[in-house]
Amino acid sequence: MTDYIDNPNKYQTDNTPVAQAMIRAQAAQAEADRAKQDALATEAADRAKREEIDRAVELSMSRMNQQLAAERMGAGKQMIRSQDVGVIPPMAEVEKTTVRVLGGIEVSFQQAKDMAEVGQITQAEFNRAVVDGLAARGYAAPKSFG
Repeated sequence: MTDYIDNPNKYQTDNTPVAQAMIRAQAAQAEADRAKQDALATEAADRAKREEIDRAVELSMSRMNQQLAAERMGAGKQMIRSQDVGVIPPMAEVEKTTVRVLGGIEVSFQQAKDMAEVGQITQAEFNRAVVDGLAARGYAAPKSFG
């Protein structure tokens, strides 16, 4: 039986079959680690895409259900939205709104506000993002964001 030392550096200069096997095993382990990391990254990206699709479908179905319910109650095709009559949500509701900045990155109201304060986005971009975020939720924006 051959004794070997579990120190990979010892086998770097050793040309025995055990040393060569240890070097191949290390290379295989490194390759397996890279493959595992790639698989985890791909899985996370796929999961994020599925979640985004699920959210979009849920939102779409929610709007469709609201429309169907309104039609059944006799509202017909003219659905009145709070946005149309100028219902402005309380500030607490505005602060719950997620907004899209910098080409579509979705962040919270507070994160976008902080970005505007430090100059990553302009105040006008912040205001426009809040108006769009509220409109997506069916609200009119407070006049301070107009």
